[in-house]
Amino acid sequence: MNVIQEIQTIRNKILELDTAFAELIGQLENTNDNIIIQRLENYETIYPLTINPAIFKGKKPTAVTVNGERIEVRTWKMVVVEIMRHCNSDAERHVALMNLRGKISGQKRVLLAKNGDEMRSPIAIAENLYIETHYDTETLLRTLTIRILDVVGYDYNKIFVSTRSIE
Repeated sequence: MNVIQEIQTIRNKILELDTAFAELIGQLENTNDNIIIQRLENYETIYPLTINPAIFKGKKPTAVTVNGERIEVRTWKMVVVEIMRHCNSDAERHVALMNLRGKISGQKRVLLAKNGDEMRSPIAIAENLYIETHYDTETLLRTLTIRILDVVGYDYNKIFVSTRSIE
């Protein structure tokens, strides 16, 4: 009987692996991006910011890499702030961001504003530039890339987000 239980245990582990592989394949098939995913010493997984933001659900960020510079972060809000600050540091993008204030909104609140008065979780990016961050991870990153960075013409193809590996 012990042998049968061991075989069933191994079979269950194989089924779990099969499910995990099926989910990973599904995630990879759902994106048109050329995906670069790396593992560092079983501690971190590095994803390009261009990947479907749904992949970040349930993950904890450890760093964001912008133009080869690694910046340690602990929250998704910090990831957004670092990317926005880098975008804002470019003079042309700064003007575009300032012109975008008050013009893009979520369902209830403005996403970029001159001040955080009408926001639920505002974070200052620069003087007179605040971003709303009261969203789940996927919505926050999708809003950042599609509704803000794409609109101001910021190339985020070389931005990578590191997450803590669960193992």
